[in-house]
Amino acid sequence: MALDDLQGVIERLQDMIKTHGSYLSGDETRTRQVLIDPLLQELGWTISDPDTVELEYKVGQQRADYALMSDGQPVAVIEAKRLGSNLEDDEMMQVLNYANRDGIDYMIVTDGDKWEMYEVFKRGALEERLSMKLGLSQQLAHKNALQALAMWRQNLTSEEPVFISPESALYRPGSKPDELPKKLPPDDPSVDSANWCTFESKLYPQDTKPIRLKIDARIEKQVDVWLDVIHEVVVWLVTEKKLSVDDCPIQVGKYTFINSEEVNRDGTPFKDPQELRNGLILNRRGLNTRTQWGGLRKMLNQLSVDLSTIQVFYRSTGKASL
Repeated sequence: MALDDLQGVIERLQDMIKTHGSYLSGDETRTRQVLIDPLLQELGWTISDPDTVELEYKVGQQRADYALMSDGQPVAVIEAKRLGSNLEDDEMMQVLNYANRDGIDYMIVTDGDKWEMYEVFKRGALEERLSMKLGLSQQLAHKNALQALAMWRQNLTSEEPVFISPESALYRPGSKPDELPKKLPPDDPSVDSANWCTFESKLYPQDTKPIRLKIDARIEKQVDVWLDVIHEVVVWLVTEKKLSVDDCPIQVGKYTFINSEEVNRDGTPFKDPQELRNGLILNRRGLNTRTQWGGLRKMLNQLSVDLSTIQVFYRSTGKASL
């Protein structure tokens, strides 16, 4: 399994959730076939092969939707729910207890977007048994891919599986996740308003690190660097059909910012091309952050986007972040 392929699958699932969320949330079977099965398949669990996956596996007095198998024995059971369902603690504890009784090492619960995996035999409260937690629609695809490797068949069936803790995947070393609010609405009194900025500002806040991007009060994304902020805003513009091939190439001064080809106006190749949707390509490293911020801000104004609806929560680092 190539990590690029896994990231590609996750990006497609993110699109499915965004585009067909209301359809998928209406039925568990739809959620399983469209969201859950493709991710398991990419992670090495062949849904159509009972040697690797048993469907409707009996666990105690219940049936788990999936059992991930190795050498004829289940290594994990999966409880599937329709998209948008709550992952209730009481229900998870019941399945966890059944898995414990049957000697199954891991229990996974998912609604196709949110995934949580628990170590069955680890002592402690439910939250202390959590070994993996991801939200496909809540963070960048490459972060989801790294966390999802916990469910990779070669990892989960090995003698010593490796897990990336939920905290380390969402935050860089040295940060303290418990100090950050789960939700970051601009009117939340627990958030220092000085730590918010929008594209109304002519310059991005230097010597800071972005943590979360919020767009149009509907979309929230984890971000690590300011170039990720710019990338996610451009992706949103393309997804919302506010930006198309007909608008390209988009220039920032003498540099090409976005184009339908991986080349600048003068014919030189992009230094770090990032493929978007609709055939558009973002030149991530052709410009410094200050210039990209200014270029994107100018483009947002041209597209009549309300700059106040794109908000970034950040913290000071003491030195500039790219």
